[in-house]
Amino acid sequence: MPMRSPLFYGTVTEIAKPMKDKMKTIKLLTIGNSFARNALTYLESIAEGTDSVRFEVGRANLGGCSLERHSNLADFTGKHPDCHFYNLCEDESGEPVMVNLQEALNHRPWDVVTLQQVSRQSWRRETFEPYLDRLQKRVKSSAPDAEVLLHQTWAYRSDSPFLVKNCMTQEMMFERIRDNYIYYSRKYDFRVIPSGLAVQNVRRSPERKFTWPETDFDYHNPQPLELPRQEHSLAAGWKWDIKNTPDGIPSLRLDANHLNSLGCYLIGCVWFEFLTGMSIDKSHFRPDSIDADTADFLREKAHEFSVGRKQPHEEHYD
Repeated sequence: MPMRSPLFYGTVTEIAKPMKDKMKTIKLLTIGNSFARNALTYLESIAEGTDSVRFEVGRANLGGCSLERHSNLADFTGKHPDCHFYNLCEDESGEPVMVNLQEALNHRPWDVVTLQQVSRQSWRRETFEPYLDRLQKRVKSSAPDAEVLLHQTWAYRSDSPFLVKNCMTQEMMFERIRDNYIYYSRKYDFRVIPSGLAVQNVRRSPERKFTWPETDFDYHNPQPLELPRQEHSLAAGWKWDIKNTPDGIPSLRLDANHLNSLGCYLIGCVWFEFLTGMSIDKSHFRPDSIDADTADFLREKAHEFSVGRKQPHEEHYD
């Protein structure tokens, strides 16, 4: 069996071995937040497009939830087991199955459990511990046969006010996130699903580069329902909010954090290849909102970072 280095995300052969006898059904539990939801948006549909593998997904996800919050909630429900915070899945009648973390871990024999830090803290290494350690111990105790994976998140879009507030560029945020996930990969011998790396690689592509501001759009005095083009964006970006404003007056708002359909499809392809060991070319699924050429480009980029490529600048860690 090939040796595994924490600087590798894993090879197709390597990834396939743990799943060898379970390629028809992979049981996946995510312990995360809205970024995990982004990753799961198309994953099951991608798998269904192969006619040879499927996912059973459990979602222990809460919007904006950090490792600290997940860990503290688990401590609380250990003493108050009737409290249920996670909408894990739906039962046969379509009703939500509400659970606490312990119940989520015991719900079925998971093949894979993912952990991640909340995006706003992923660039700060000191925020991971001691909560990552506590959570991974819970997972190993309750789901000892599952592989624990780290879900590497992505940097915010280059026009995010968060970057200005924290004196960072998008590239700086990505590099900090990348380095932190390398660090904890080495510490715990966990493999990393390289979602953030794939997103950043697409953003670096000259032919698919998102640029702002758009000189023909008035950001200060926008006309209701008019939007900038936001060409090549992987993030949700600008959108109009009407019904949720306090006074009912339309407001133009920016989501530079979460992914749009392009970004969700990209990382869905990354997760598919990483978890199954199969090439994304085996799936014929493509979201209706994405044209064939763009889908092919995203699939190619996902493939580059799902089959054993080392981290950029890994020589810093030799």
